[in-house]
Amino acid sequence: MQVADSTSTGLYNSGDWKELIVFGNQTVKSGIDFPGLRLKIAYAYMMSGNFKLALKNYDDILANDSYNETARFYAYLCNSYLNNDLAASYNAGYMQNRNGLNSFAFIAAGAEFSTKENDDINRGDASYSRISLSNRLSWRWQLEQSLAYYYQTIFRLSNSKNNSIDEADQQKEYYAKLSYAASAHFSILGAYHYVNTNFKTSVDNSNLGFIGARFTAPYFDLQVDMNFGNLDKKPIEQYNGKFTFYPTGNFNFYTISRVSDQHLNASDHIILSQAIGFKLIKNTWLESSVTIGNQDDYLDADGLYIYNAIDKTTFKCGETLFYQLSRHMQLQLNYVYEKKDDSYQSLNYDQNSITLGLIWKF
Repeated sequence: MQVADSTSTGLYNSGDWKELIVFGNQTVKSGIDFPGLRLKIAYAYMMSGNFKLALKNYDDILANDSYNETARFYAYLCNSYLNNDLAASYNAGYMQNRNGLNSFAFIAAGAEFSTKENDDINRGDASYSRISLSNRLSWRWQLEQSLAYYYQTIFRLSNSKNNSIDEADQQKEYYAKLSYAASAHFSILGAYHYVNTNFKTSVDNSNLGFIGARFTAPYFDLQVDMNFGNLDKKPIEQYNGKFTFYPTGNFNFYTISRVSDQHLNASDHIILSQAIGFKLIKNTWLESSVTIGNQDDYLDADGLYIYNAIDKTTFKCGETLFYQLSRHMQLQLNYVYEKKDDSYQSLNYDQNSITLGLIWKF
């Protein structure tokens, strides 16, 4: 143990993170394991950018000493770097020196605006806008809220006269998601989504629920969840499974795979979604995504986005640029191509969307 401690300390002081990781893992594998060694291994992983494996080593320390201040602080940082604010908050709850952190605080505020253009003469261009706010209610509870508005003009022929009628498809939405950290790696999610849809002479008030669970582990996150409720007077259920893979333990390269089983109008639909992201250059990330399947009334992103426009989407792909403008602000620029079916006529058309978003992290 003395040899392991002195050797690892020397590698730590010289900043030889790669050699420290190799030496530390070999030492632990040989049966020599103690908190001082684990702290150095974890820190070496963190300085190398592998936040997932750094967390694994900090967890090994915290399993025997849940109030280890150093391990808790760096576990808080690693989760923050992985955008897991709930797990970061959970670890902060065990810290004595919280550096000004409060159990109740704002986490992030955001806004996004999207314009959607299509080549169907019977459809006007659509727009979507949303503002959001998330805050910490306690060290284990987190609340996210959004207000959204969707608008599109629909052109169709009158039944009595051969002329066009312009009708607005308008949708107002309120969304709230409550998350609870049962542990540093297991959380329970619940959400409510209210939708007010105004089309023709009909006004529908829809209420949708969401419940799920999320588990995080070295190299991957796993989430299972369910959407349910009534959307425009139609009962809907959707069961989802999402697997996020971090082969480098960070956002330098990652994949997100999602499968959904939707029950709508007495029929089942399987919807598959795949995204791949990577760090392009400093402060810049790219994410490519594709979604296949019947996306009529499709519920995405924990029930935040509802694809219940007049015409259903049958295929969707896109590209998102993330750019860190400053320590607190991130810019998001997204392009999406959709293949859609006209609900009144037997034809397909293309839709192209551009979305600009800003997120401010407090």
